[in-house]
Amino acid sequence: MNLIKDPWLPVVRKDGVKEKIAVHQLLDNYKVNPVMELEAPRPDFKNALYQLLIGIVQVAAMPERERNWKILFSEPYNSEDFSKRVLKYEDCFEIDSEGPAFMQDFKPEDAKPMSLAKLFLDSPSDNALKLNTDHFVKRNTINSIGPYWGAIALYTLQTFTAGIGSGHRVGLRGGGPLSTIIRFDSNHTLWENIWINILSEEFAKDLPGDSVKNQVSDIFPWMKPTKSSKNDIGLFAEECHPFHHYFGMPTRLRLAFETKEGLCNVTGETQNVLITGLKSNTHGNNYSGVWLHPLNAYRDDKKKKETEPLSMKAQPTGIDYRYWSGLIVPFDDVIPAKNIFVSQQSAYRRDIIELNSTVVWAAGYDTDKGKTRNWYESTMPIYPLNPKDTEAVADFVGGLIASAHELSSSLRYAVKSAWFGSPKDAKGDISFLDSAFWQNTESSFYSLLERLVNNLENDDIKNSLVDEWGKALIKEAETLFDSNALAQQEDGLNMKRVIKARRGLNAGIGKMINKLSILKGEEE
Repeated sequence: MNLIKDPWLPVVRKDGVKEKIAVHQLLDNYKVNPVMELEAPRPDFKNALYQLLIGIVQVAAMPERERNWKILFSEPYNSEDFSKRVLKYEDCFEIDSEGPAFMQDFKPEDAKPMSLAKLFLDSPSDNALKLNTDHFVKRNTINSIGPYWGAIALYTLQTFTAGIGSGHRVGLRGGGPLSTIIRFDSNHTLWENIWINILSEEFAKDLPGDSVKNQVSDIFPWMKPTKSSKNDIGLFAEECHPFHHYFGMPTRLRLAFETKEGLCNVTGETQNVLITGLKSNTHGNNYSGVWLHPLNAYRDDKKKKETEPLSMKAQPTGIDYRYWSGLIVPFDDVIPAKNIFVSQQSAYRRDIIELNSTVVWAAGYDTDKGKTRNWYESTMPIYPLNPKDTEAVADFVGGLIASAHELSSSLRYAVKSAWFGSPKDAKGDISFLDSAFWQNTESSFYSLLERLVNNLENDDIKNSLVDEWGKALIKEAETLFDSNALAQQEDGLNMKRVIKARRGLNAGIGKMINKLSILKGEEE
């Protein structure tokens, strides 16, 4: 069974017909009835599939220059040419081979049986099973998986993993990376949604790695024995081709197949061959040094020269407009992903983004110490900003978001002051206040952002946007305070304390206004 040769991938064509195609058939019938979207049984699988397709196309069909990239966006390869390019790597995508197999350990000596549920990041941990706390994701629900979706589950795990137990490594980007994929609206083809994320050679050459190492095993790590990380031995980008980034494989696993008819627990479809188990080994690839995945933003602290950039991760608060600065434009020490960076550097890509409704799809698992808590995904707008305008927008928007952080903190402390006699010592989770504050001001932020982008040279409009933003934040903070301050108190209603807390909020509003005044060029 082969992941790119066999027709297993569920897609929807322009006429609405659903069918299953092979990956190498992506451009079949493109001019008449192109593939518009792919389907997947789980949201994490869909995101991982996009990342996998981007990686395959990057390897098989990279354009030399941005001009070539622009031509191929509108007039892709003919289907025969594209198919030949992809099938050149056919041997690297076998699923059930006794030799090299997709995303599986090359030589699984001393491998031990492992629960099939370990393929899924949201499955209950061993400790949850032991303590009987698997309330939301139940045990024994995954007993068999169809071979192709089993391979995608394995790729998803290798991409997002925070480790599956003692001796197992985290992903190339660390656990729970926050991927950022540029996408268009539903009127665009799957090819266009993939191609907008593809790097031309002139940009790809800057990725960490050694492009001279161009054997398939330098790109696809499962094509050679795993470099054991026993005693914390690391795998460095310089030992691999730059495109290894798309196919990181930190975990040594092998899929166990059975030829029998049964249901795939992921899709509900009947299969003649099923994956019914896993075999695992420890000490997989220990990604060390500087790796910069092209679909991930990184935090690079210039003050700490001895530390490597850290990939941006999903957080318990979800993905809201706080992330726009950093994921879309540089902010403080956060560098957007390479695909986002190129969209601002390339005039060809800016022209396409300007003519089409374009967003960034940010997605990832929130993990903590190897424990998976939630899957988050969100979309946020991206604009055709040249490098100069990108810097101007980044500075301005950074000020807007900093002011929101200031007031959010004041609101949280004010409500705790109303509830408790000693708010600094008070325990309890009031993160719902933060969530409500950010969620309820998001539409105002994006409305303001669009007007900012369209009026970067107009100081009067920019100043009016600052005032409008301040009013929106104040209104939301006051609303949330008024609706929560009297809601629960540890020692009965204490209006004196509530009034004092409201004064504290007013002081916080004053500090926030001072921050905003700087954006208008006024003295603090």
